[in-house]
Amino acid sequence: MSKVKNSTYIIRKYRIEDLDKLVQFRSEVERLGQIFSCTSLQDFVENLGLPNHIPEDNMFIAERAEKIIGYVDVMPELNIGRAVLSYLVHPKYDRMDLFHNLIECALHRSKELELDIAHVNFPYENGRAKRLFSKMGFHFVRQFVELKLDLSRAHLPNISRITFPLRRLRRGEEEKLTQLQNRSFANTWGYSPNTTHDIVYRSSLPHCSLEDIILAFEMDKPIGYCWTKINLEEGKAIRKCEGRIYMLGVDPDHRGKGIGKQVLLAGLSHLKSKGIRTVELTVDSVNKTACSLYKSVGFEAHTSSLWYEKAID
Repeated sequence: MSKVKNSTYIIRKYRIEDLDKLVQFRSEVERLGQIFSCTSLQDFVENLGLPNHIPEDNMFIAERAEKIIGYVDVMPELNIGRAVLSYLVHPKYDRMDLFHNLIECALHRSKELELDIAHVNFPYENGRAKRLFSKMGFHFVRQFVELKLDLSRAHLPNISRITFPLRRLRRGEEEKLTQLQNRSFANTWGYSPNTTHDIVYRSSLPHCSLEDIILAFEMDKPIGYCWTKINLEEGKAIRKCEGRIYMLGVDPDHRGKGIGKQVLLAGLSHLKSKGIRTVELTVDSVNKTACSLYKSVGFEAHTSSLWYEKAID
């Protein structure tokens, strides 16, 4: 499905020259002050460049009078047979037929890729998305919680007495981190095993650094990690930017030893040293162990998002 025509708009495949228009479109929608997407503009742009993701094949643009009014992106995860759909429609053109046609393009592409399941994530407050996806045969499967910590007011425990040595990731150790991450999240709902290429790509992005990834070791083996991230927004001073616990994991053979809390505190301390005042993270509401860990250092629920699912047939 390469193009859909309507009397007022067309849907076509993404082209490289669309990027600036897409960024402008996202920025315009965000300025409206409503929450339509779970993905920040920074994450959206970064995801377009992920290894094994070809937006020219997997993204569809809705256009009216040569102006972008919506899009849907299909992120294929071939190793687990699922497609993760991300979409955005300008509220001015938020009509059922446009939404329906975009999602149908995404489902058709997912079927071409021989994927089994389509997942979509949207803010809990977006009641319209709940109704529209339900009408298209999607159903609720998971709720993720967004937690927030005010670092300027938090009293973090002292980590001077550490149980396991900590240090930053070094270039050339991406394969070790890949193995640790995949072991830590094996059999976790919705997790698609990463590759070394994925780790290298994400750790080499602008505003990212190897020093943002903190590892805990036993001898020379990494057994836990905390990957921190700084979200930068154009026009904002660095001191006003928000930090994020991007991922945190512990080797299954070493759980119950306090390693998770140790690397978490080290990650928060690192972000604080960068002048970050607010830190956010996303956690599966079903993961009570992780929720308890984060709340134990002062994180509080801020908002949440829903995952909906549809079998591809």
